[in-house]
Amino acid sequence: MDHLTVTEAAELKGCSIQNIQKLCKDGKLPCTIEINDRKRPKYMIPVSSLPEELQARYYSRLRQEAGLPPVVEKALKPPKKLSEKSFEDFSEEERGQIVLWRKIVEEWQHCREQYPGKRTEADKLFIAKCRLEHPELQLSEGVLYRKWTAYKLNDLAGLLGKRGGANKGASSIDPIVWDQFVFIYLSPTQPKIGRCYELTVEVMKEYYPELVDGIPTVRTFSRHIETDMLKAVKEYLLKGTKAMRDNCLPYFNRLYDRLEVNEVWIADNHTFDIISIDEDTGQAHRLHLTSFMDAKSGVIVGWNVTDNPCSQSTLIAFRHGVMRFGGPKVLYFDNGREFLTHDIAGKGHRKRGSAEPGFQPMTILERMGIEMRNAMPRNAKAKPIERSYSTLTMQFSRAFTDSYCGGTIMQKPEGLTRRIKEGKIACDYEIREKIAEWIDYDYNVQPYGGYESRFKGMSRIEVWNKEIQRTGQRVFDESDLNLMLLRTTRVQKIKRNGVFLNIAGEKIWFMDYENTFRYLDKEVYVRYDPADLRAVRIYDTEDRYLFTWGCADKLLVDFNSKVREEVSEPMAIQRRVEKFIKAEARSVLDGVSGAFKVDLLEAAAIKAAHGKEKFKISSPNNIILVRPDENEFPQQLQAAANGYENSDAIEIYLDNINNDERKE
Repeated sequence: MDHLTVTEAAELKGCSIQNIQKLCKDGKLPCTIEINDRKRPKYMIPVSSLPEELQARYYSRLRQEAGLPPVVEKALKPPKKLSEKSFEDFSEEERGQIVLWRKIVEEWQHCREQYPGKRTEADKLFIAKCRLEHPELQLSEGVLYRKWTAYKLNDLAGLLGKRGGANKGASSIDPIVWDQFVFIYLSPTQPKIGRCYELTVEVMKEYYPELVDGIPTVRTFSRHIETDMLKAVKEYLLKGTKAMRDNCLPYFNRLYDRLEVNEVWIADNHTFDIISIDEDTGQAHRLHLTSFMDAKSGVIVGWNVTDNPCSQSTLIAFRHGVMRFGGPKVLYFDNGREFLTHDIAGKGHRKRGSAEPGFQPMTILERMGIEMRNAMPRNAKAKPIERSYSTLTMQFSRAFTDSYCGGTIMQKPEGLTRRIKEGKIACDYEIREKIAEWIDYDYNVQPYGGYESRFKGMSRIEVWNKEIQRTGQRVFDESDLNLMLLRTTRVQKIKRNGVFLNIAGEKIWFMDYENTFRYLDKEVYVRYDPADLRAVRIYDTEDRYLFTWGCADKLLVDFNSKVREEVSEPMAIQRRVEKFIKAEARSVLDGVSGAFKVDLLEAAAIKAAHGKEKFKISSPNNIILVRPDENEFPQQLQAAANGYENSDAIEIYLDNINNDERKE
């Protein structure tokens, strides 16, 4: 068996050596591995493993080197493969074309029979006649003969022809080239088709040069991308899971037949595409709209315009809707922080496992008997109110021709920056006034846009008015509503200055000047109305009302204040509280019975007397007498034994002590 080296195979194929090495390494080209003189592996490629054309080229070279004439073989034309499609497999338009060509071919053959011996003249006359009757077919003699061949073979696809027929869109791209092109095209960076085509050609030049001549134009690749690749697959691979879900997955329609008005309200925020001026600061900015929409009728029931979408703006808009239309049964929120607040409706999807255990006070919605539901994260289509904001932009925001800024930089009108500098844009109060008029007198009276045909021809507010008569309305007294909508702080301990609220980053204290000291370190909740901070309501950890405390504004003193009157009142409060504490202390002491007025020292003596009987030292049966070494201090021990009668021994002992001290 003949074998080729990598270099010989690359020369035979007309490609680089690296290409052959890669094919061998990847197992795409069969080969054997031998060890060369340098103890390194080398690939040996059997000629029989090469494609037939390369084998023929190899043996042709061998014959040429041997001086033999080359073998010329007549190329056999592959038999034509007829279409296996039946008549019903074609489209209606294609079936019409097939019937037309059958009729033309049969008429042509009948015409030729009328001119025996002069069929060529009959062909010319028939072609001229058909060109007048069917100019769109561009009939010629060659076309007639091809159609006649297809007619005899019952080749329906052949009757249609290549252009626009059953083989329309048939690929002339080699599978290897197509796979490489698709791999580049489906890169996450989403390159253009033209760039993918250029890179594919270069890759083929490097690894498959024999395929380069057969690569069609970029328009062919573009056509096959549109026709052969599923849109859903392209959306997923090029744009990601969200785009695939939004554009390709089947969607479900919500049934509104069983839904009642005021059953579900949907809340959301919208940023106006309008630049306006803050009257207080003179700054140009964009305002935001917090609104609630009735899911059944589409009526916008309540709203609030703010420069900062927050939980308080949500409550103001909700209160506005409740006072006008009554209360809903369910509030449908997304997952924004302005909605999922601990004291309004709870954390929803934002709730964490590290939340504080134990008793939690009722949220505002729980006090009102309203259920909260949350949309799935990143699922904007679940909120129909989004469509109303598109209408708001088109009909309301664009009406402010001098202030309209567009939703993107591409929509920004020319000259907007100049108008802002010149102050020719709307003020905030104009936005607030106009949006109230537009919502009630324009949007809410527009035709109902829902799915229920029984409301066809009615406006949104007419639908609400009609249905509320049947379902009834949950209303709230204004004073009760104000109480239910009070915000709630987290648990805190009562401090020296009472309880506090964090408002705009600052602590505001509330207390009862005369009684706060009685409740120091007691854990409480505070409920308050952000629009009225003159007083707050205090509740214990079991949600029982305790008392109402006012703002401790009298304890606020400027740091650099030198006015005696500004300091005198806080100091008077301190003295008064001190007086109350001392009076309370005296009442405690005075309330003690005379029989129990024993001071600390006497009480300690009584305790010691009671413990005297309990104190006793016990001696064990086994007593060990410990004595010093007599050899170390013989004179001293003798003196001690004699009752220190020997004065010389005492002097010697003292001298030894003094000597030791001098050494130290």
